Amino acid sequence: MTEPCPSCGLLDRVQHVPAAYHGGHSFYRGQGPSVAVPAGDAVIVTKSQVSGVSVTAVARALDPFPPPRRGGGLLAAAIVLAMVGSCFLVLPFSASDDPPPGGAAAKALGVALFSLPSVCVYVAAGVLVWLYVRRVRAHRRQRRGVPAARQVWEQGWFCHRCGGVYFAEAGRLLTPAHFRQLVARAGGYDR
Repeated sequence: MTEPCPSCGLLDRVQHVPAAYHGGHSFYRGQGPSVAVPAGDAVIVTKSQVSGVSVTAVARALDPFPPPRRGGGLLAAAIVLAMVGSCFLVLPFSASDDPPPGGAAAKALGVALFSLPSVCVYVAAGVLVWLYVRRVRAHRRQRRGVPAARQVWEQGWFCHRCGGVYFAEAGRLLTPAHFRQLVARAGGYDR
């Protein structure tokens, strides 16, 4: 049994944080509206399937973990930039057939000048790869901190009347945002 809410002093609207969080998720599935699609002389009627998850504001406020970030876009952009940079490398080799007036120094300057866009694109691709690696490391750090964060998160109690979270032994009401900060700090992913 837990202590009553430190703000209102009552226990009837108090719920364990994991129960309030999981109770705020509703899963639904059904059929969407019918759509008529013309197909030659006939019409085909189709029905779409609709499914998803509805999350209450309380469950969203008590979510203990930050949303996972995708890194695939960064990696795809780096690959595309590397391919574009390779296309830019064709320029100096296509220009090397005609000897420029001015000798070898002018030829070297021309190759360097034509290679500059390729170098810039490769630098941009390198920056994207660096950002991707940082994101992967941050995700690993989050995953390592999940057990410690979950341990703190599971000790909280939510008062639906006051809209705050408290720990039974602490005796003061916290906002859900402050509670999430404490959970993140315990998991080591508050940075």
